[in-house]
Amino acid sequence: MGDGRDTAILIGESRGIALRLFGIADLPAYREWLLPHQDWHLWDGPYFPKLDEAGVDEAVGRLRAALADGSYAAESPVRRAVIADADAPDRMLGTVSWHWESEESDWRRMGITVYDPAVRGRGVGTEAMRIWTDYLFARTAVVRLDYSTWSGNDAMLGVGRKLGFREEARFRDAREVRGRRYDSIVMGVLRTEWAAQAEHSVPAPA
Repeated sequence: MGDGRDTAILIGESRGIALRLFGIADLPAYREWLLPHQDWHLWDGPYFPKLDEAGVDEAVGRLRAALADGSYAAESPVRRAVIADADAPDRMLGTVSWHWESEESDWRRMGITVYDPAVRGRGVGTEAMRIWTDYLFARTAVVRLDYSTWSGNDAMLGVGRKLGFREEARFRDAREVRGRRYDSIVMGVLRTEWAAQAEHSVPAPA
C-alpha cells in the first residue's frame, strides 16, 4: 500500500479506494467521526438516535477490546472495516460493516458510511461497496447480500444501481426525516447475479 503498512490488513482495492482492517491507531479518528455533530448523520440512518459522547466512548471501547484480544481479526469475515484512500491508507474516509438479519438462514445485511464530506460524490461509496460485496461473497456461502436505506438518500440508492443491486422491498412512508416521510428501501443482489457481472470474480466460499 506504499507506506510500509502491513499488507495483511488489506481486504481489497478498487479504483483508488481501499478497504482494510481496523488497527488501534484508527481509534482516535473513529471516535471523532462517530460524534453526533458530524455531517454524515444527516444521511446515514438519520431516523435512528445518535450516540452521545458517552455512547461513542463505549462503542470505541468495545472495538479497542476486540482489537487487543484478537477477536476482531479472528472473525472471518470481519464485521467492520475501514474505507481509505489507496494512496493514503492511514486516512479514514468511512467504514463498512455487516450484521445478521437472520443467522438461521445465513442472511447478512451490509452497511456503509462515508464519513468525510470532502470525498462524497467521487465514487468512494460505490468502490467500497464493490470491494465489500466481493469480500463477503468470497468469505461466506451466502446466496444473497443486501442493504437498507431510505428514499431521500439518492447517493446510496445510486451506489446499488451502479453495482447491479435490485430494489427488493419498499415500505412506503416508513421513515421520518426532518419532519418529512420517506420510504424505507432494501437493495439486494444474489451471488449468481454478482458473479455474472464481468468486473467481478467470485471464488468458492472459504
